[in-house]
Amino acid sequence: MAAQGSESINLETLDAQQLSQVKKQLEEELEHLTNSFAQLHSAQAKFKECLRCVKARPGSQEEEKSVLVPLTNSLYVRGELSDPKHVIVDVGTGFYVEKAGLTFMCFAPGFQSSFGM
Repeated sequence: MAAQGSESINLETLDAQQLSQVKKQLEEELEHLTNSFAQLHSAQAKFKECLRCVKARPGSQEEEKSVLVPLTNSLYVRGELSDPKHVIVDVGTGFYVEKAGLTFMCFAPGFQSSFGM
C-alpha cells in the first residue's frame, strides 16, 4: 500500500486487509475534510455576524458609547465602548483584529472575497 498520495495503487491487486486499510484511510481523510469545512463555515458565519454588527453600529460619535454585548446567541448585556472609533472583530479563527471602523469596512470586502463569502 502506498504511503504517499502521489503514488497510484491498483486496487485489484490488494488483498482484503489492504483494501480495509485503504477504506479506513479514505474515511479518515473524509472526516478531516468535513471537520475542516465545518470549522471554515463557522468562522465565516462569525465574521459575517461581526461585519453585520459593525455596519449596524451607530456612527462613531463620541456621545454614542452604549452597546449591547453578546454573551451567548440569545443573552446580551449593556456595555460601554471605551473607544467608539475602533472595533475589535473576531475573524472567526480565534484571532481578533482591531481596526478603525471605516478602515474595517474597507478591509472586510477583500477578506470576504478571499474566503468566497
